Amino acid sequence: MPRASFRRSWPAFKGRRFQQGQALIYGIFVLIGGLAALFFLFNTGQLSREKTKLVNTSDAVAYSAGVMHARALNYIAYTNRAMVANEVTIAQMVSLSSWAQYTKTHAESTAQLGCETYYTAEPVAKGMALYIPVCFALYYANIIGTVEMVSEAVQVAAEAMVIASDAAKAILQASQVTMLATLPIARKDLMQQVANANYVNDGSVEVDTVPLLDTFFAFDGSPVMQRYSGDQRERFAQVTKTSANLDPFVPVRHWRSTALVPGCIDPLARMHFDYVNRAGGTELIGYDEWRALDTASIYRYHPQKHRWRPFTCDVNENALGYGKQSANDGNSSGGGGTVTSGRENSQAASMASSNDWNYTGLPGFFELSDKALAYTPDNADKSKQDPKIRFAIRLRRQADQTATSDARSRVKPSAHLNNYQGAPAGGYYASVSASEVFFARPVPRADGKTELASLFNPYWQVHLIEVPDDIKAVAQALQGTVLPP
Repeated sequence: MPRASFRRSWPAFKGRRFQQGQALIYGIFVLIGGLAALFFLFNTGQLSREKTKLVNTSDAVAYSAGVMHARALNYIAYTNRAMVANEVTIAQMVSLSSWAQYTKTHAESTAQLGCETYYTAEPVAKGMALYIPVCFALYYANIIGTVEMVSEAVQVAAEAMVIASDAAKAILQASQVTMLATLPIARKDLMQQVANANYVNDGSVEVDTVPLLDTFFAFDGSPVMQRYSGDQRERFAQVTKTSANLDPFVPVRHWRSTALVPGCIDPLARMHFDYVNRAGGTELIGYDEWRALDTASIYRYHPQKHRWRPFTCDVNENALGYGKQSANDGNSSGGGGTVTSGRENSQAASMASSNDWNYTGLPGFFELSDKALAYTPDNADKSKQDPKIRFAIRLRRQADQTATSDARSRVKPSAHLNNYQGAPAGGYYASVSASEVFFARPVPRADGKTELASLFNPYWQVHLIEVPDDIKAVAQALQGTVLPP
């Protein structure tokens, strides 16, 4: 009986046993590649985040600086308008004082016109309809002492208002100078504060000390604003006179009451009627004096005989009331003026005198520079038809402040894997943004006209603009790199 064989045969997978472990090498390469890709994607994502945040921050910084510029211009406009308002107040007080003096002297002279009774009043007899109630009102106000009391009170109060208005102008002028003197430092601090606020607990960011573009302080080579004083105050004088004359009581105080019954009939049968003439007004003399004059005279016609020719109807002036007030800097010559010249009602004007009030004159003021004022819609150069204040600033973020694996990130791979570094030019990342301040009314003018830019209306606004190409080139040069166009 043959012996059973217990010889074992090789298993079918004998050849495969010698191939175990060879896939590990491939897996290691895949793992290394995945880690490298992971770090690449991580750093790319962080750098993209850094770029977006830096751009947004630079926009916020540039816009904040633009807002400061617009507010500075609007502040000058508001304070200029406030100083104009103070000048208008002074003009009104001078007018009121002159009118009060005139009322007092006029009231005192009504007795000679017989205005105590309706039957004895000369204005009634001659039919001076407009003057009759004036004559009676002034007569009885004078009898009871009201006119004198009111006149004295008005003059004291008006002078006090002039002193207060003059002091207010000095304060406003000082505030303008202070604001502009501190603006460069305040602007730098503001920009850094805005930048820091965007990077709280996220490293640091730096705002350039010197802007890449700053037409607020370098508008065609000089600041966009300049101070006008002395004989340069014509612009302020024009605005002030226009504003003061909006009150109809200030520029002209005039009326005439003519008799209905002729006072004289000449040989040619022409009738001449007596009349009461009221004249007066307030005006700015030069740049340093407000002057007011108020007069009233009655003009009576009478026959005048002549030796060799027929008689004529001549007229005589009799002063009824007069008042005069001036506020000046002590250098008034007393000349000049139109309504205050005294040519009308000359007799009454010659009797008026003024106790001049102390007044410093029209203030020095800030307005757009001569170069900026030349930017008008009719300028042949289209780039100079509207004054705009442009500002460009650069922000820098050092590479070691970014949240990448080679900087501030907590992810710290080995040196063998950390070959995907940002390596920015100059060792920092930079962003440049620009803002523009422009003049535009919030609503169009009712007359459809275009209002020119000035520092008498607070219509300055701001928006972000594209950074000009030449400024981009400067920023690239500062960082030591030039990007292709």
